[in-house]
Amino acid sequence: MASTQSPEASEIRRRGRQRLIGAVAIALLLIVFVPMVLDSDPRPARQEPDLKIPPRENPAPLPAPTPAETPKVAVVQPKATAVPAPPPTAAVTPTPAPTHAPKAAAAAAASAKEAFAIQVGAFADESKAQQLKEKLAASNLSAYTESAGSLTRIRVGPFTTRDAAEKNIPAVRLIVPDAKVVSLP
Repeated sequence: MASTQSPEASEIRRRGRQRLIGAVAIALLLIVFVPMVLDSDPRPARQEPDLKIPPRENPAPLPAPTPAETPKVAVVQPKATAVPAPPPTAAVTPTPAPTHAPKAAAAAAASAKEAFAIQVGAFADESKAQQLKEKLAASNLSAYTESAGSLTRIRVGPFTTRDAAEKNIPAVRLIVPDAKVVSLP
């Protein structure tokens, strides 16, 4: 048997469904847009990152380094030194300086203070660092350790010039193939 619905009942159900859908749509619109309208705080402007690239010509000078805590350095005395000691310097009498004297004097002072070492490795495990240091000492290389946070660096040197460090790097690479020359602060 087929159920017979009156046309009035189906019309009432259709209108009820339309009203329910309309009520849900209005509720969703209120939930989304009312907080936006009532929000009194303006949104902060988005800060763009500073993307200025300095020019290659006449770069700005770097800021002076701040004194930091000096790292602990333990030096192992080698059986035979890899680098001869520099000869004593004789007293130099000052000569009249040319117009580029301040730049030349600054470059000379920087090169006089510059030193180099061979970076062998950095280890979190102190025992592995000690083993490598002993291997280097057995090969007559002057190795020392330096703390760098939670790591222990192993370096060979120090050397007064980069050339002196480069001359000793083949001997170090026999033990550690990826050793490299670094400048010391």
